Amino acid sequence: MSREKQYNRRQVSGVALAALSSFLLLFTSDEQMAFSSLAPTPDMPPDTTLHIATTSQHTSAFTLGMSDVDTNLIYPQSSEQASQIKHLLAQSSSFTNIHIMGWGADDPWPDPAQPEPTNWSTLDKKLQIALDTGTTPVITLCEAPWWMKGRLNADGSTTRLTKNDDFADITYDARVLDNHMSDWLHLVQRIAERYMAPPYNVRYFQVWNELKGYYNPITNNWDGGKSQGDPTGDNARHGYTYMYNQVYTTLKQVAQGQGIDPPQVKVGGPYVVMDSWASTNAPDRSNVKDQYGALDRRSLNVVATWLAEKLGGDFLTIDGGNVNKDQTNLTDPFTATEKFADVVQWIRSLDPHTYPGATTLPIWWAEWYAIPFATENNPDYNNALKTYTLLQFINSGVSVALAWGYDDLWYANPATPGPWYGSANAIKEHFPAGTPLYKTSSTSQDVVALASKSSVLLINKSLLPHVVDVEGKHVPLRSFQVVVVNR
Repeated sequence: MSREKQYNRRQVSGVALAALSSFLLLFTSDEQMAFSSLAPTPDMPPDTTLHIATTSQHTSAFTLGMSDVDTNLIYPQSSEQASQIKHLLAQSSSFTNIHIMGWGADDPWPDPAQPEPTNWSTLDKKLQIALDTGTTPVITLCEAPWWMKGRLNADGSTTRLTKNDDFADITYDARVLDNHMSDWLHLVQRIAERYMAPPYNVRYFQVWNELKGYYNPITNNWDGGKSQGDPTGDNARHGYTYMYNQVYTTLKQVAQGQGIDPPQVKVGGPYVVMDSWASTNAPDRSNVKDQYGALDRRSLNVVATWLAEKLGGDFLTIDGGNVNKDQTNLTDPFTATEKFADVVQWIRSLDPHTYPGATTLPIWWAEWYAIPFATENNPDYNNALKTYTLLQFINSGVSVALAWGYDDLWYANPATPGPWYGSANAIKEHFPAGTPLYKTSSTSQDVVALASKSSVLLINKSLLPHVVDVEGKHVPLRSFQVVVVNR
C-alpha cells in the first residue's frame, strides 16, 4: 500500500470563515477585543439548532497535557503565584512533560571529564511540578550535552559543538555523534534509573524532539532510518531510528533491573514535525492534502520508516501546527486545524503488516499549534480555535496532546484563569478518556459541539453572536465563546 494516500473527504468550501479572517484583518487589536465580546440581545430567538444522536458514536481516548518549557515554576515570582498556577494546572492538565536539557533545564552532564552525570537540580525541580500538581510525568530525552554532539554540514563534514554551544542555536541543528552513542545511552540509563524510581515514578518517555539535528543538508531529507552512521570518528550520520532503538532497549532494561514490568514503561517516537505546504510547486509536497495544503512527504516517510524499523514502541508521537511551512494560508485558521485529523487518518491507513503499530499504537501530539492568523491578541478567538483543535484530536482518536507551555492558561501575576483554562478544565472534567461520545450536527457552520450523555460543549467559531437550541434549551453564545451545558 502506498505511504501517501490522497484525501478529499470534505466538500465544505470554508468561504464564509475565510471571509471572516479577512474581515478581522481590518481591525486593530483594541477593536478586535471589542468585537470579541459581541453577545446576543435578550430578545434574540434561537437561530441555530443542535441535533444530538441517540446512541454513542465512539469513546474518547483523549487526555490533555502540558510541556513545562521555562523556569517560571521552578523560580516563581512568589510562592503565592506558584501555588495558584499549580492549582490551575492540576485542574486543567493530566500530563506534565519535561525535557532533560534545555527549555528551562540545565545540562545534567556538562563536564566530559566527570565519569557520571550529577547536575540534577533543575530537572529534579521540574519533575517536582508533576508531583505537586498530581499530573502524570513525561520525560522527553532531548537535548544532549555539548561534548556528545555534532552538526552534519552540506559538504559532508561534521562540526563538533564546543562548551559555549550548550544552549546556542547550533545545538538544535546537532545530533549525538556516532562515536558518542555509548555516552548518550549511559546518560539515558542514569536518567531512567533516577526518575523511574520513587518518588517520581516516571513511566512515559519521548525520544528526542522534532528530529533536531537529523536533517541531512546533502539529501534535503531526514536521516530517519536505522543506519549506525560512521562510529570510527566524530561523525553525525546515524539515523534517528538507530538511536531510538538503542534508547528503547536501554529504558526497558532499566525497568527490568528496577523490578518494574517493562511493558509498564511506555516509549514513543519519532517526534517529527508534520509539516505542510500551501504551494502546489513545493517539491516536498505529498498527495495527502486538503483545503489547507499538502503534507510534507519527508515527514510522512519518517513516520513510516520508524514504524517499519523500530524494535518496539508503545506510542507514536508527532508534532505540528495549522500554519504551512511556506507561511501561506489557503483557508481560515479553523479549517486549517483539520490537518491534525488528516495526519491521524493517514497513519491509520497504513498497512499494519508493513508498518507495525500503524493502526493500533496510541497517537500523541507532542506539540501542537493552533494559530489565529489575524487575531493574535483576542483571547476568546484563541480559545475557540484551540478548543476546536481539541475536537479534531478527540474525534480522530488521539490519545494525548501536550500544549507547549502554560501561558495561555492564565493572565499575569496574580495568576487569573483565562478563557483557554476554562476549556481545558471542561475537557478534563466533562469529557475525560473513556467517555462515550454522541455525534452532533448543527444547522449553522459557525457552531460546533461535542456531546456526552450528560454534557454538551459548544463552540462559536464566528464573530457573530448566536442562540443555540440544545434539546429545547436556548443557549446564548457571544462571539467566539465556548460553553458547556448540562443535558
